Amino acid sequence: MIVPGDFKSFTEKPFFKMSWIVLFLNFFVFAIVAFNGETWPSHEIAEKMQQDSFKQSLFEMYTQTQDPIELKNGETVDSVFYRAIKDEKFWSRIETFPFAGDQIAISEVKSVMTRFYKTYKASPQFLFGLGGFEASPWSWVTYQFVHASFLHLFGNLIIIFLVMAYLEQTVSSALLVGVYLVSGFVGGIFFLSIDRSGGMSVIGASASASGLLGFLLVYHNSKLMPWFYMLAPVKEGYGKIYLPVFFILPIFLMSDFITLWWEPTGVSTNVAVSAHVGGALTGMVAGLFYLLFRSKAASHRIFSDDDGLHELP
Repeated sequence: MIVPGDFKSFTEKPFFKMSWIVLFLNFFVFAIVAFNGETWPSHEIAEKMQQDSFKQSLFEMYTQTQDPIELKNGETVDSVFYRAIKDEKFWSRIETFPFAGDQIAISEVKSVMTRFYKTYKASPQFLFGLGGFEASPWSWVTYQFVHASFLHLFGNLIIIFLVMAYLEQTVSSALLVGVYLVSGFVGGIFFLSIDRSGGMSVIGASASASGLLGFLLVYHNSKLMPWFYMLAPVKEGYGKIYLPVFFILPIFLMSDFITLWWEPTGVSTNVAVSAHVGGALTGMVAGLFYLLFRSKAASHRIFSDDDGLHELP
């Protein structure tokens, strides 16, 4: 794993830096939600849903409820599985639709999926996530700080912390918070506009992380910067190398753009790539406007010579 930023940021004292505040806030929310909420889905349901026989039965049931025009040739069982669990229309049909086939397997799928949907309504993902229905206005903010698992949290925060800590050396904390929140907001708009299944709410700071990456990509473009790598086959297992900033595009952002182009609805995976793309584009636009503002300020000498703002990076 490799991330733009310097791992030495973890050894620096916080001193109320925004990168540390965002880090602690996300961990605090995760701890509160984990302590007060039940695991969703339950381990029993999750294990059952991952069985190949269950996925095959759900695949057959879901295709029976769909208009032939809506079906795509060559779809895999996994892609249909993710589509089915996100499809609100399927939720309402599963109890009453006259499914044909192995009735014992069909009955078992009905039982598991009914429990899955009922417990979803009491889960943090539904209560704090951003979805297509029954969403609170606060969910536009809360969804950016709630994560599905510790790995989900860790993957987002290591990017957010290192990128913010690096940018804080030259960019104001207020601007970075703005990029974080607005990228999450626009990422939410992309998600709701493109993923119209109306099912599962989106949670996580991935759109915000993509926004910060997009901002850094435009702000420092081709410059060299430190990259932190870990879990590497070296003695220490981690370290630092210097690479161009534009490596962010092929390493982090390109796959999301390609995936969104190939599968706009994002139903073939359990990742909200539309939110990632919306956040990344927001960050890029913010970086462009910031550079234009600094260039204009430098040309008109709006700032004094000793503030450094007239010097382009």
